[in-house]
Amino acid sequence: MNQCYFGVVEESAGWDSNMTTNMHSPVVIGGGSENTLEGKHCYQGGREVLNMTQTNAIILRFRDEEVGNFEALFRKEVLPLWRQFKARGKIIAASLTPVQDGNRRRKGVRDYILHVEVPSMAEHSEFDSNASFLKFLPKAQAMQPEEPLVWLGNTLFQV
Repeated sequence: MNQCYFGVVEESAGWDSNMTTNMHSPVVIGGGSENTLEGKHCYQGGREVLNMTQTNAIILRFRDEEVGNFEALFRKEVLPLWRQFKARGKIIAASLTPVQDGNRRRKGVRDYILHVEVPSMAEHSEFDSNASFLKFLPKAQAMQPEEPLVWLGNTLFQV
């Protein structure tokens, strides 16, 4: 069975500057605190296998008259899910940010940046298929004048 342990890499944890070691069994990598990750690495047989997280960036657009309804709905139905998933290690970080400035703003529309970082596509899919989230989705979509802009990918760099 392949085992991976994730954490923040420190040279003082027995790794040299080339991130190699003579150890042949998995080890817990030193450093880090709480749910912060400076880098997520898997070490198997003394060799590093990069296994970065997945970052999701979504631009949501809502009609100005729907902003209050959307925020209340999100607070009631999605925020508790985020907290549950974070407590179980299935969300690393998540935020919903009202856009205050940018080069694509439109009159009568309020944009939001939705940013979610998850360990992998498996956790992303688990969230997207959650029954509570699936009940929320059509309500939020009805308030949007257009489809959201959605991007996701494996994280390349992170601090």
